[in-house]
Amino acid sequence: MLRFALAALVLLAAAPIALAQKAITGDWIMLGDVAPVTGDAAGLLLGPAPPPGQTLALDPAFVIATARGAGVLLAIPLDKPILVTRSTGNANPARPANPANPAPQIGAPTSSAGQVLILVRDVARGQVIDAADVEWADMTTARARGLSEWDAAVGMEARRQLKAGTPVLANDLKTPAVVRKGDPVKLVYSTGGVHLSVDGVAQNEAALGEPVRVLNTYSKRTVEAVASGHGEARIHSTGQTR
Repeated sequence: MLRFALAALVLLAAAPIALAQKAITGDWIMLGDVAPVTGDAAGLLLGPAPPPGQTLALDPAFVIATARGAGVLLAIPLDKPILVTRSTGNANPARPANPANPAPQIGAPTSSAGQVLILVRDVARGQVIDAADVEWADMTTARARGLSEWDAAVGMEARRQLKAGTPVLANDLKTPAVVRKGDPVKLVYSTGGVHLSVDGVAQNEAALGEPVRVLNTYSKRTVEAVASGHGEARIHSTGQTR
């Protein structure tokens, strides 16, 4: 209920804070949906869209970093989240090549038949794999389970320590976390022009759009929220406290 959400947060300012509002219709949030970007960079995937009729807050620092990785420099305010609202109309059923990857590569090299990706250097647990970490190699019996899609590996996070020279396996990777257990988190609630925010501590790890429990350091209660950016979680009006 709304009263639970309000009880779990502290009002930062009496006056409503103006937030960047973006409306989309598809299943996925692209860079071009939230920033003045055109060309290939506009198709960079930021994450899954919220359910129809709902709103998701994006960390502007995450958007800027994603654009920078594509060679695009953005000048957008860092002090306000970007609120992305999905309309209740027909959604775009098209699925991006890698919906789990918040920053897919532009113009990524393609493999020849019978090639898989291998690591060219050691990758630590929790490290995000980038283009310099992998290369194509001919498939062998030992590499038969290796990934053969660039976007399935680049931009993903290693579940464990990975060794150079080994093939990249799907079960070695996961969607990059934007919130990690024990990290400080900005807990945000926004509705009807009212913006509330309070500091908290993440109680579990979560990728963008995944559920995360946050200990409100003000009320000392745990709130159910959704990871909405690096170091940020958004609480819905139905959020509960414990």
